[in-house]
Amino acid sequence: MRHLLIATFATTGLLAGTALLPASAVAQAETTQVLKTELQGEEGREANIVRFEVGPDWETDRHIHPGHVFVYILEGTIEVDVEGKDRQTFSAGEAFYEMPDLPMVARTAGTDEGATFVVFQVGPTGEPLMVPTQ
Repeated sequence: MRHLLIATFATTGLLAGTALLPASAVAQAETTQVLKTELQGEEGREANIVRFEVGPDWETDRHIHPGHVFVYILEGTIEVDVEGKDRQTFSAGEAFYEMPDLPMVARTAGTDEGATFVVFQVGPTGEPLMVPTQ
């Protein structure tokens, strides 16, 4: 079953291409498309890099990633709840990997600061970074 994809604009006014976010996260995130490119020799696959700046109360809806996602935290701290795993917390200077198609929720940790992080996804061409799920 294919997921319904909802296109959104980043709050910076730039179209974030495949950086589609659940509605609750859009209101709280500024995104900048850094790079989006087809992978030579990997038909039907692309790399997508997006920078996120989020506030202290930022939280995503439950979602999946259709591709392999690598996240590097530049500032602040975020918590990640992946279905079937213990909650993990990552701070500035740390990176983590998210497998495709695992339901999850992410949020800023701590009440006084937001976070800035870079998301790098390798996945199917034209798929978003995030797909809302139940």
